Amino acid sequence: MSEGERFEFKFLITAAQRDEICGAFNGALRPDTLGGSSGVYPIVSLYYDTPDRRCYWEAWRGLPSRRKLRIRVYGTADGGVAPTSFVEVKHKLDGLGVKRRLHTSLPHALEIGHGRGETGAFPPADARVVREVHRMVNVEIFRPACIIRYRRHACALHLEDAAEPLRITFDDQLGARFRDLEPAPDDRRCDLPLLPDDHLVMELKGFGAVPASVARLLAKSRLSPRSFSKYCAAIRLSGASSPP
Repeated sequence: MSEGERFEFKFLITAAQRDEICGAFNGALRPDTLGGSSGVYPIVSLYYDTPDRRCYWEAWRGLPSRRKLRIRVYGTADGGVAPTSFVEVKHKLDGLGVKRRLHTSLPHALEIGHGRGETGAFPPADARVVREVHRMVNVEIFRPACIIRYRRHACALHLEDAAEPLRITFDDQLGARFRDLEPAPDDRRCDLPLLPDDHLVMELKGFGAVPASVARLLAKSRLSPRSFSKYCAAIRLSGASSPP
């Protein structure tokens, strides 16, 4: 991996392995304060798909070029983390992931997700995102498919053998639902668990090569990167992989 390339790896781990990792980097692992002082906050996402589950099957087949559409909502019910929302298009092209997103209010995000709204009021980059979403909804027939909620613990990992901090996140309490597809901040109505209670998703992001100290710890813990899609897991567990 050459300098400047971005890496992004996912791991399925247990709570005990998370505690071991956090303990090993004690002092170097600091909360991402964009998510509040603790770096812990809920994420609620409304995922879209076509009636024939195109997103699910393209991911299952590992197509090198594919897109998915979602509306992502941050914020806590008590206001500790201010509610905010994004319309996002994630595009995987030849193994590299690109995310295009628009920051807007939740009602406006849902309007765009319904294929409505003008683009003239947006800056050019945002207008392109809106046009892409409109094309996915109005031409390719993307529709709301499910809502997924989880709790994220986001940190910055400051290491001597890394030129800049790595981003490391731990996602637990993963749940989904396929009814009442109107997302809300800190929505707790997702009652289909996606992982056992003591399991979570760890994601590691950075630039250049994986630092040697991280690689050693992963090897010691016998952890290997693996593909894991929260949406695909929800579809499989619900039995909804066939078109409705």
